[in-house]
Amino acid sequence: MKKFQNGLVESIMGVVVGIVLTAMIAEFTKTGVLPGYSTWVFGLFSIIASIALINSLQYAGALYTIGWLLGALLLKDSMSTVDKIFNMGGPILVIILRIYFGIRSIQS
Repeated sequence: MKKFQNGLVESIMGVVVGIVLTAMIAEFTKTGVLPGYSTWVFGLFSIIASIALINSLQYAGALYTIGWLLGALLLKDSMSTVDKIFNMGGPILVIILRIYFGIRSIQS
């Protein structure tokens, strides 16, 4: 039960930190403190970090990926075209790679 509680706390903290950082980057970009491309760089780093997290979770990574894809589908109307590409293409690519490497590990 302790592992579940720790995981739940980490999940909630991850969401809160992500929301706060996204709001800060957007506001700093809007006011000119950060250059305009910093939003894209932050988004790219976020996706890379998400993929690294998924790869570190052997079983929960699949559920995380499915949740990421479902969240992107639910929020597709509020995303730009580039956001849709990254947030729908990323999880699909991760699923394809997990299936591919899963099949390779079974065959060897």
